Amino acid sequence: MSWFSCDLHIHSTLSPCASLDMSPKNIVLKAKEVGLHIIAITDHNMTENSIFAHEIGKKIGLTVLFGMELQTQEEIHLLAIFDDYHTAMELQKKVYSLLPHIKNDVNYFGDQVVVDENDEIIRFEDRMLLNSSQITIEDAVEWIKAHGGIAIPSHIDSTTFSIISQLGFIPDNIPFDALEIKKSENIPDVLPFIIRKDIPFVTFSDAHYLNDIGKKRTTLHMDEPTCKDIKAALKLLR
Repeated sequence: MSWFSCDLHIHSTLSPCASLDMSPKNIVLKAKEVGLHIIAITDHNMTENSIFAHEIGKKIGLTVLFGMELQTQEEIHLLAIFDDYHTAMELQKKVYSLLPHIKNDVNYFGDQVVVDENDEIIRFEDRMLLNSSQITIEDAVEWIKAHGGIAIPSHIDSTTFSIISQLGFIPDNIPFDALEIKKSENIPDVLPFIIRKDIPFVTFSDAHYLNDIGKKRTTLHMDEPTCKDIKAALKLLR
């Protein structure tokens, strides 16, 4: 077994709130530079840029998983992470079909750009991605788990778009693999709102800019950089 340094919450140019410097190529090179072993591209409600980052990562020895930061019906941000791009794209199609048909305001929110491994623009996404898809947190996690993915509520100590801010607590009947927290010192403050106390905490960068990649990370002990091994390693953090 080996130790793997993981940052599983990184936004690319496909997220309107991310810097346009966050191309798949730049993200992968920066992740390698700062000593990460596993990353996930987790754009808002989409996963398309992850395939380009994955291909670059294979060439330089960095594992790139296929992720998404899904915004549920309750306005909860949820990390969904997969080994397989086709599965991640299946979720993207499902989530996209449940998004409101609202055009992105580029001047206000920023561009939403699909960029390939050579920093070439493939297309601009016109639909506003910073919206809630009409899928509940329960149904989203059920779909993710049924398809072999990892389900982690984002930044649970945030005052907006977190499961605690939106529901007031973390239910015990939803099989989360971990809970992402921005600051470990906030754990005592959120514990009273968590019904099941055996869910591990993780921290990731939630990077929107290149210099933030890897500033927060979680190190896991496992055999292979796969979702199956990550889930097993997370259980050891409890």
